Amino acid sequence: MDRLLLQNAGVARRKIVSVVSGLFLIILLSGFDSTAEDETVLMVINDREISKTEFLRLWKKDNLYSEMPVDQYLDLFIDFHLKVAHAKDEGIHQNILFEEELARYRKQLVIPYLTDKEKEEQLVNEAYSRLLYDVNASHILVRLAPGFSPEDSLQAWEKAMQIRESILKGENFEVVANATSDDPSAKVNSGNLGYFTVFQMAYPFENKVYNAEPGELSMPVRTRFGYHIIRLNDRTPSRGEIKTAHIMIGFNRYDEETAAEKVMKVYNDLKAGYSFEMMAKEHSTDNNTAPQGGMLPWFGAGRLVPEFEEAAFAIENPGDISEPVRTSFGWHIIKLIDHREIPPLDEIRQNLVDMIRNSRDERSALVREALVNRLMREWNYNENLPALELFYHMVGDTIFSGNWSPPSTLPMNQVIFSVSGANVTQRAFAEFISESAYRRNPWPMEEYIYSLYRDFVSQWLIKYEDQNLENKYPEFRYLMNEYKDGMLLFEITDREVWSRAITDSTGLELFHEINNHNYMWGTRISASIFTTDDARIARRAARRAGRSIRFSSRDENWVIDRLNRGAGDDVITYEKGLYAMGDNQLADQVNWAEGVSEIIERDNTYNIILIHDVVEPQPKSIEEAREQVIADYQDYLEEQWVEDLRGKYNVTVYKDVLSDIY
Repeated sequence: MDRLLLQNAGVARRKIVSVVSGLFLIILLSGFDSTAEDETVLMVINDREISKTEFLRLWKKDNLYSEMPVDQYLDLFIDFHLKVAHAKDEGIHQNILFEEELARYRKQLVIPYLTDKEKEEQLVNEAYSRLLYDVNASHILVRLAPGFSPEDSLQAWEKAMQIRESILKGENFEVVANATSDDPSAKVNSGNLGYFTVFQMAYPFENKVYNAEPGELSMPVRTRFGYHIIRLNDRTPSRGEIKTAHIMIGFNRYDEETAAEKVMKVYNDLKAGYSFEMMAKEHSTDNNTAPQGGMLPWFGAGRLVPEFEEAAFAIENPGDISEPVRTSFGWHIIKLIDHREIPPLDEIRQNLVDMIRNSRDERSALVREALVNRLMREWNYNENLPALELFYHMVGDTIFSGNWSPPSTLPMNQVIFSVSGANVTQRAFAEFISESAYRRNPWPMEEYIYSLYRDFVSQWLIKYEDQNLENKYPEFRYLMNEYKDGMLLFEITDREVWSRAITDSTGLELFHEINNHNYMWGTRISASIFTTDDARIARRAARRAGRSIRFSSRDENWVIDRLNRGAGDDVITYEKGLYAMGDNQLADQVNWAEGVSEIIERDNTYNIILIHDVVEPQPKSIEEAREQVIADYQDYLEEQWVEDLRGKYNVTVYKDVLSDIY
């Protein structure tokens, strides 16, 4: 719990957290409990009004972890807000680093609010259903260069249709792909992309493949690369994912003939029993994997070149290796390490959500479009399209060179669209056009202006929603306030308690001096423990240890020297120290009185204990008890601090409102 608070505050500080801060950490991390709104004021702390709802939702959250009576919780709640009030008086919330940290948290918290969950869930289910199958497809690409014009698009479409017609009339797909496709790999694979699965192709391409029948030839499909003629070759249940290692003899180091000879020698050595890992480290030219014995990450269909994948998935048993496999990179010998099936949806749902949110294809655009459509309804969006006509005539061709600026002489004050509580004028759209302009091929002006307008509306609505989240969603407002208060609590507690307890050496020493009776050693013994694996040596050690007691000039070294003399290796060793009960199992077994113990046999060793002195209980020095003294001093500082705060700030609790909670 305290580690998480340190992480949330973004600072690695000493892990000493009070009951109050721990309590509110639970609040911060436990999510929102949709308690019915009741804005009746329950209490006022330093002029801050706290509603019955705010108090109840936090109390209920805390009771998910432990039962706490309302009156006990009320004291913790008040102490928390007193500390927050102190932090605000100190201006911590105005610190730029504090504001940046809070902004980073808010940026993460808004993500689910600025997402259309229904559309996202639909795409998650669709992606998972496709993940269960691997597909094999071929394509012919008619490329469209970035910044293409409508004329470019039309020409590419017509070329794609001509190619499709030639195939329908009987021309071989592979021959046509090799001759006409703008995908450079077609010269090698005749358009065959091998097996792949979801998220590995542009979304429109993927849609067409997963909704086609084997052998079907598609109409031209538009992606950001251009137009594709697609043929589905096969659909098969997913083979899951495999983990492999490989040894590569690459063409970047050897010519093809030498590489072929080299890989066969390595393969024969492996068959003769040589270690795959050692051979990979010694011979593989894949510098990224060779140091790890050739180990590759988990992969499924479409992750690696088809020749490698087919050979890898053909290996039946973990530990088996393939025959040498040729790819465009060189020769490979592949070892199967492990295999796993596609996990259930619940296990990988969040991964799919993240992939949809972070994808650069139409999936994320579809979620955004659904969000904008919902916001239009919720914010009573109304547009005034006639106001766009000004831009059809005002914006010149310089927009396509990326340096258009709106004229300052035109008022441009007509409302172009409105939402609840806000009107957006032509001037705002003109500034957006200027900021968004970039060099591109010319488009029909009306079509281009309208596309910019749709982008402008989308961005404006999402920003407007973001700015109004605290007002629109009480749970979001609560979470933001709680996190902010938690950050303030951390910073002010660090200043007043944690760091102060460590840096205030004078106060710490005085606290230890006054309370040293709380840091006592128990009864201890000063003893030497002799250990040998020879019972005869142990008996001799006991006799000599007894003599050392009678002669003050003799000590443990005298005993050890005489027993080890002439033996070569040491036959007996010893350790000496102060031992409290529980410090040493051997010391715990003997009678604590000055003298030599009986021989103790343990773990094939023979041990005797020479007790020099029995040390009565005494206070620990500040260094010996430093960690506990600091912890107790922190508790003391916090108690004094809270007492001062209760005297400094006014706290009013409305008992009649509180009584409704009991």
